[in-house]
Amino acid sequence: MTFKTLRIETTEQIATITLNRPSQRNALNVELMDDLGALVDQLRGDETTRAVIITGAGKTFSVGADVEMLTRIGESFTPEQTRAEIVKWRATFDALEQLPQVTIAAVNGLAYGGGVVLALACDFRLASTRAIFGLPEIKLGMVLALGGTQRLTRLVGVSAAKEMILRGRNVTAMDAQRMGLVHRVAEAGDLLGVARNWAERAVNYSPRALALAKRLIDQSFERDADASAEAETVAQVELLHSPEFLGRIKALKESGEI
Repeated sequence: MTFKTLRIETTEQIATITLNRPSQRNALNVELMDDLGALVDQLRGDETTRAVIITGAGKTFSVGADVEMLTRIGESFTPEQTRAEIVKWRATFDALEQLPQVTIAAVNGLAYGGGVVLALACDFRLASTRAIFGLPEIKLGMVLALGGTQRLTRLVGVSAAKEMILRGRNVTAMDAQRMGLVHRVAEAGDLLGVARNWAERAVNYSPRALALAKRLIDQSFERDADASAEAETVAQVELLHSPEFLGRIKALKESGEI
């Protein structure tokens, strides 16, 4: 499948997805989000791809929703049409978050609004030293949506989330790392190499164990302690009886590592 707004390169079980609207600073529009939704659907059933890296063409990750598109929506859509479009976009980010593969946002430059939410939907966020994270919605008379308020608050806490959202404050890559928004900061020329190193680690692990671990973490917000413990037990029982686990243990014993 080919996409007009995305570039996809897959090597050694790692897919690198590049948002490809550089002249619009990789702004999210209907076409790009439709492409992303279709690609996520494709990846969900792709057992050969073990890790996914998302980055932006040029010097920008994504400046968020296309302002011209937002203007058209405000002027010509009915509230029902607007709601349907928002729900569709949110479902795409949710589906990205729920992929069984490890996902890495390589934030190579500006990330505003929906661009930040896209990064938040990934498992890991790595940032270039020139990256800037901003949530300008409040300045436009809007709110952060698409699941962004929940994801950001869970990640950095209420205080830091309110500062970014209610003040429309921009943060540098180093500030983002200090507040827990970003896992690692790298020089611009090294960013994709670092992201690929993180992805290669995932390729060496059990895909089923990674998928189950992701699900346990993400669903822990929705379950009480007893339900979470039971879900962990079910997952562990499955994995302990899997041929992959037994094969890995055998290989480690034979190599003398255990």
